[in-house]
Amino acid sequence: MKKKLLGAVLVVIIIIALGFVAKQIRSTASTSPTTYDKIMVDTKVNKVFIQPTVVSASTEIPADSPFSEGKNAYPAFQCVKDGTVFAYVEPAPDNSPNAVPMGPHCPVCGSSDVMPPQLPAGQKSMDVPGPVQVVKPSPSK
Repeated sequence: MKKKLLGAVLVVIIIIALGFVAKQIRSTASTSPTTYDKIMVDTKVNKVFIQPTVVSASTEIPADSPFSEGKNAYPAFQCVKDGTVFAYVEPAPDNSPNAVPMGPHCPVCGSSDVMPPQLPAGQKSMDVPGPVQVVKPSPSK
């Protein structure tokens, strides 16, 4: 009899604990939107910076910059070969069966070996040599 009672008490405790954990997860997820840091470049003042971006929100490009007036912020890339920092305008999605995937290419050397610029540890922005070029994808052939 004691074993059955002990088992029943343990089951009730486990169910209550699971309910508490589920409630905590649900309330945390619903109150804070998921964000990520996007590396942007202000082409007017030649400054790379981190822009917190909400995952579900669509970002209009060019975007507002905290460093200059107007829409001067674009996603930033840096050429691995020559170090050129440039802005890149992402192409509109092309769902045609013959679509060729396009990506950013360095406006100086033409290399596709690019990545977002790395900011120094602890910094949220940095100056870069200018003028920063805005690269738009060329139409696929």
